[in-house]
Amino acid sequence: MTLSLRQDRDKVWTYQDYLTLPEDGNRYEIIDGVLYGSPSPLSIHQLLSKRLGNFLYQFELEGQGFVYHAPLDVHIPGCTPVQPDLIFLTREQRGLIQDRGIFGAPHLLVEILSPGTRSLDRVKKLNKYAAAGVPNYVMVEPEASVLEWLQLDRNGYRLAHSLGEGDSWIFQGKSLRLSDLFAELPDT
Repeated sequence: MTLSLRQDRDKVWTYQDYLTLPEDGNRYEIIDGVLYGSPSPLSIHQLLSKRLGNFLYQFELEGQGFVYHAPLDVHIPGCTPVQPDLIFLTREQRGLIQDRGIFGAPHLLVEILSPGTRSLDRVKKLNKYAAAGVPNYVMVEPEASVLEWLQLDRNGYRLAHSLGEGDSWIFQGKSLRLSDLFAELPDT
């Protein structure tokens, strides 16, 4: 469940406010000055994140880029910070990596949707990622066993592929079978 934690309607949360939050096991993000928090992800979410991360890690092993898992702060306009589930930066984007997170638009952001974060990921984050110039955005819908890959063009994101269990996601020349991604998931 994602909650808007904005207690004071007039308060605009800043990154400095964010740095004072307790380390209480929740994930916090600031979008347009509103603080959002969510508890740690469900086991199905973690399993999908691990499997997708393993797929993306191939690119890191080959020297093509860098893969990061949440929690890691990504700083883009209007979001200071957000914490996508997975982040992939190309080797050329190495300069975006700093001690306090990623500062700029990564090559790929992945969000694994849950009932509590679905609208935040599908609307607010999608619009912020597009405005920041993130070229590739993937949303994974565990309940439907679907991976949606959006690519940025001059008009915003367009759906490149909506893939199900019988399909494969081909990203930068490598293929991930969705039947492997969604295999033997725990009940939700």
